Amino acid sequence: MADHAMQELAHEEVLTLQAMEEAMWRAETRFDPRFMDAVLAAEFTEVGRSGRTYSRDEILALKETEIDVDLPLTGFSAVAICEDVALVRYTSVPTRASRGEAHRTSVWVNDGRWRLRFHQATPTHI
Repeated sequence: MADHAMQELAHEEVLTLQAMEEAMWRAETRFDPRFMDAVLAAEFTEVGRSGRTYSRDEILALKETEIDVDLPLTGFSAVAICEDVALVRYTSVPTRASRGEAHRTSVWVNDGRWRLRFHQATPTHI
């Protein structure tokens, strides 16, 4: 019988995933088409804080806008859920309380480099 226990990620991998996740919250990387094209997996999808689902193409086509979130990300954690797949969790906290906090979850896959496969946001208060 296979051992299905979650494995710890190396500390360096956790730091890499945190840096990559935080890059999604920096205008200079979030709105850089080459960066985002390299980071988003081909099958990427997102469920936004509003509940709307976004495709990879829709995310790549987003127009630059102000990003309002405290960095470093609050409560950041990353765990391996199987070989070459990591689950990232944190809470986005706006600096000016413009949209409210949201719990966020991302699935990252490593095919030689980490790529974002899925992201979901859930408001902390509905």
